[in-house]
Amino acid sequence: MVTMAAVKLAGFALKTTTKDGENFREIPKFWKACMTDGRYEKLHGETFLKSHNDYGVCFFENPQTEEFEYVFGGEVKDNHDIPDGYHVRTIPGALFAVFSSPPADDAGFSAAIQETWKFIYSEWLPNSEYEFDKNSVDYEFYDERAMDPDGKVCDIYIPVVKK
Repeated sequence: MVTMAAVKLAGFALKTTTKDGENFREIPKFWKACMTDGRYEKLHGETFLKSHNDYGVCFFENPQTEEFEYVFGGEVKDNHDIPDGYHVRTIPGALFAVFSSPPADDAGFSAAIQETWKFIYSEWLPNSEYEFDKNSVDYEFYDERAMDPDGKVCDIYIPVVKK
């Protein structure tokens, strides 16, 4: 468990839905596109980023629908201007339960992350003393461990409050 302050992000967005597992198909395609079409390099060449860590964040606009905005981006330095062409959102501060995906190679990384998400929401959260904090958002965090070709790891942050 970790308490995090708000984090301002700049990056790129995708509208998707959890209906019929569409997000599990579309988000990996979105990442692949960002990594291969020049957007990733452009973002990481910007001086407004605090680091080269990446975030993948689910912003549900309306909790009653299954549609959400998925944002891939990096943390912005305080009081920095963001050039046009970037999508800017803020992760609200909260208490987060943090989970790490099991180490995986390139071919299995996406599946390892998806299985971790499924474990969190189908097993851990329903059986824990916590519930999802609707005042914040869940997200994936990618640091240098995500670059290890033999054992890529991603952290998943779930905002929680005591039941």
